[in-house]
Amino acid sequence: MHIVLISSGQIAIQFAQELSVDHDVTIVHAGQEGRSELDRIDCELIEGQGVDIEVMKRAHVPKADYVIACARSDEVNLLACMTARQLGKAHTICFVAKEEYVRTFGAYEGTTMQGAPQFGIDRIVWPARMLASRIERILAVPGATDVGRFARGKLAFLEYKLTEGLPLIGRPLMEIHSLPAQVLIVGVSRGDTWFVPRGQSVLEVGDRIHFIGRSESMHKLSAWFTEHLGTEGGSDVVIVGGGTVGLRLARSLERNPNVQIKMIENNMERCAEVAQVLDRTLVLRGDGCDLDLLESEQVWRARALVAVTDSDEKNLLASLLGRQLGIDKIITRVSTAANRRVFERVGIDVPLSARAAATDAVLHLVRHEEVDLMATLGDGQGDVVEILLPDAFTPIPLKELVLPPDAIIAALDRKGEALVPSGATLLGPGDRAYVVCRPERVTEVREAMLG
Repeated sequence: MHIVLISSGQIAIQFAQELSVDHDVTIVHAGQEGRSELDRIDCELIEGQGVDIEVMKRAHVPKADYVIACARSDEVNLLACMTARQLGKAHTICFVAKEEYVRTFGAYEGTTMQGAPQFGIDRIVWPARMLASRIERILAVPGATDVGRFARGKLAFLEYKLTEGLPLIGRPLMEIHSLPAQVLIVGVSRGDTWFVPRGQSVLEVGDRIHFIGRSESMHKLSAWFTEHLGTEGGSDVVIVGGGTVGLRLARSLERNPNVQIKMIENNMERCAEVAQVLDRTLVLRGDGCDLDLLESEQVWRARALVAVTDSDEKNLLASLLGRQLGIDKIITRVSTAANRRVFERVGIDVPLSARAAATDAVLHLVRHEEVDLMATLGDGQGDVVEILLPDAFTPIPLKELVLPPDAIIAALDRKGEALVPSGATLLGPGDRAYVVCRPERVTEVREAMLG
């Protein structure tokens, strides 16, 4: 395939690195940010703006299969997609930051949103919305470090970090019988590695464990972890940063009358803007890294602190101060995978990247358009994908199906009923199989199941 990237910042670098391995990639790039890194990638680099039709012609947009507009400017991205549609039939993917453009051009559907094809925009990606929604889900489950739902809410996944004293530690999985029925351990993140565990696998302190199961069974699992990890005290949530992510999160949390919200924002004009929009959130003007302010507002009473400014340094400092003050759950926005690892090493349990979730979703869409992505696990090292077994599928016991390494069928949706299968479960036509595997194995998994 031929793929054109519209770039002015760092996000295109990951796309170029990932996609140039198997595809012809052309980058339309403006400015000097990231230029030296792009020069080292095996792709064609065109200097100019994606809104210039002559530049887009030089970038071979008329014959492109995909145009991914991921510049810093929403307006550039929108106009680049419109220009691309004038020149050819490329599938266009547009990154946006402003909610007003989402309302105008977007419609919610899955990990990315349907766009407005009549304007030349096939898909809209709104990283801020993806991050805020993920944070809200994590806040709803005490002790969890990641949370997701799929199969119309009948199935869920939870991630927990194992700490000293948990009875899961130091024993082969085949000997662990304390988990609720219809729950399966599908992945383990250990340091910088991720793998699908087997019966002989032994869990260790510090492992991040990924569970998938029926939603009602996962409630029991959550209660089990709450009992062993201890509950997070208080009902307050403190949000440091009143930008797009902070505002969207506060608006979502306000729907729960039992949650009290405080937002700390340093910019006076932004404070006034968000205060007009929010109904029950106490908006404070100040620095979220000011220990005196945090103490005077008694943030130690909060059950969670969420640091979502646009500065990794400020987010890290605010998080460390929150940890020092005794807040159990700290959720921190980070911009890069490297910073995520640094944050984890200094004790931040839930560092999240809006950019990472968005790029993972787009990369999957480009590579595997025929397979729906439900969730990503282990910093994008594992995927949960949905594969619909066709009417012509020949029934087969699960234990006889040969899948690639690090792949497992975690759950099924059969005629509207969700279940976690065993080796004796017979796969049949019409089943929706939810498979956990490495991203690079998705095609192999699909071929193994569908031929």
